[in-house]
Amino acid sequence: MFKKGILTTFALLFGLIATIGQTAEFGTEAEAKSMIERAVNLVKEDKIRALDAFTDLEGGFGYKDLYVFCFNNKGIILAHPTNLGMDASELTDEDGVNIWSLVSSVKKGEIKKITYKLVRPTTESQETYTKTSFVTKVRNIYCGVGFYAE
Repeated sequence: MFKKGILTTFALLFGLIATIGQTAEFGTEAEAKSMIERAVNLVKEDKIRALDAFTDLEGGFGYKDLYVFCFNNKGIILAHPTNLGMDASELTDEDGVNIWSLVSSVKKGEIKKITYKLVRPTTESQETYTKTSFVTKVRNIYCGVGFYAE
């Protein structure tokens, strides 16, 4: 029961809920990589405007089931379509992988791929799927864009 609650929390934390982007199309690895690269450029230009755009899914930062998520250095969500302000530092996937530990291990300026498992909220299934996110540290925040493996 506890594990199911964690997975549901993850689905809300890192996935799009139906009201944000119910779609039959899913973002690809190449599209996710392109989005994180554009996100980095916007954060470098204007961090506040970037975080607002990511949260509001503006400027092409909400495409298919892809979106940008960002954290401060303590794991608090600074940009996300549904979970702004949430503490994600202790969240784990069904295998016990601490997602925040994976995100916060990235070095400033690098884009790293991390992989974890969670429910895909744009489907009706409670099955867990493998999700890969491109994550980076830019300025003093961590940002990422994830896609699901088919």
